[in-house]
Amino acid sequence: MTVMAFRSVKLFALELDGPGDAVYSSGEMITGVVILELNREIKVRALRVLRRGVAAAHWLENRSVGVNTVYNDYTSKITYFRKRQHLIREACILDVAWAFSH
Repeated sequence: MTVMAFRSVKLFALELDGPGDAVYSSGEMITGVVILELNREIKVRALRVLRRGVAAAHWLENRSVGVNTVYNDYTSKITYFRKRQHLIREACILDVAWAFSH
């Protein structure tokens, strides 16, 4: 398995459509674009994206027991999905030129 050298990658980003502070619900479709900006020309054999949807919560509750305070520490974490998707498959080798911003 060949891994792309990070020194070749200037920018790798996922820009979601919609506001930056959006909150998504289970089952909602999310769309966007993957941006790959390179420092030099390279051959791309494969490009996979790992998506993961996770919700986490942590809170403290306290109560008095006589002269003492008792703290309860709560944590919850739910993984809604974990998916891998090929954007470019290994059978398709591309020559990728530099990306320039104008």
